[in-house]
Amino acid sequence: MTALARAGARFATQPLRGPCAAVALVGNVGAAADPAGEGGRAAAVARARAAKVRPRLAALGGAAFFDVDRDTTVLGAVCPKAKAAEAVSLLLDTVSKPIDDATMEAAKHEQVRELTTTAPDVRELVYGCAYLDTPHGRPVLGTAAEVAALEGATMTTENWAGAGVGCADDVFAALPPFEEKDVQEAVFTGSDMRIVNDGEPLARVCLAYAFPKIGEKGEDAATLLPFILGTQTPTPQTRREPLHALGKLQRDLAEQGIATACDAAYAPTKSHALFSIHWTCPDVRCEDAAYYVTANLARLAHRVSDAEIEAAQRAFAAARAAARARPAAAAAALGRAAAARGAPRGGAGVVAVAAADVRELLYAHVHDCDHALAARGPVHELPDYNWVRTASYDYAV
Repeated sequence: MTALARAGARFATQPLRGPCAAVALVGNVGAAADPAGEGGRAAAVARARAAKVRPRLAALGGAAFFDVDRDTTVLGAVCPKAKAAEAVSLLLDTVSKPIDDATMEAAKHEQVRELTTTAPDVRELVYGCAYLDTPHGRPVLGTAAEVAALEGATMTTENWAGAGVGCADDVFAALPPFEEKDVQEAVFTGSDMRIVNDGEPLARVCLAYAFPKIGEKGEDAATLLPFILGTQTPTPQTRREPLHALGKLQRDLAEQGIATACDAAYAPTKSHALFSIHWTCPDVRCEDAAYYVTANLARLAHRVSDAEIEAAQRAFAAARAAARARPAAAAAALGRAAAARGAPRGGAGVVAVAAADVRELLYAHVHDCDHALAARGPVHELPDYNWVRTASYDYAV
């Protein structure tokens, strides 16, 4: 893996076996940076850019992809390795030119259709609970009404970093200099949202806490935490594996037959960082699931074994290796790291995490701390905000 800043340009590359490569441009303006406060603009512009460059990439034997979060915009391509330099040239040409009205209107209609036909994801709703009515609390895709009312395709000026998986450094020879922009830090405010719908078969819940941002103390331990809890929902076969192979939270939920799925994620940026746990369960098991989730978090503030840490570090290393199987996602992650840090983050710090680091992290960021919670479906038996807050510290050591 290489990370370079040639003549002020910022990019990173890593090798990939096989005939294909993935290249991406990552802009340092995302959904939270729209000065007009118009939700969904960044996503609509990214969608329009992808539609604009798609036919030109198809002529090279490639395909376009895009992604948007609150801090960045990604436009990329998967293509034959021999065409990677041409693909980067097409991407740069696309982001440097204005979007015509017809393409923008088509992108808006597609985004409105997605918003009106897809149920809200609690993993997205939890940002509104965490940051309320601020730029970071607004949905990345906006609302259908906001997107339909968008006019024009003007965005805040972006600076672009590059990322390549399976290509050489010289494909980014024409990448312009990257300039850092001021970071507008988001202020975490604990609250919850419950959308009751008894017509849904399962309750969906996402619990989140404010965690260390990029460069802050505890980032390495926070990166490892999802793997300590378990990132894979157990099956009858995987439950036969050694005790720490799945993570205690996943094993507890599986053995009790409580949750049909559970995943944990840590998403740090320079402006904000959330650690979240998302699970689905039957309505009659809402309180049970909340108990096991909060009990496992509270336990880690006091007790975590070396065996758990070692198993989590092995799972982390396996996940890093497996990420290359998805070149588009790998290129987007690599570019975001280059844009935010100047260089991709290695795994040495995570491998060096000790049990004491995890205890310190959980005590500082979970023990008796505010949280954000979003839930929808049959959630009548889901405990209230005070119950969850009390459970974060009411643990018998």
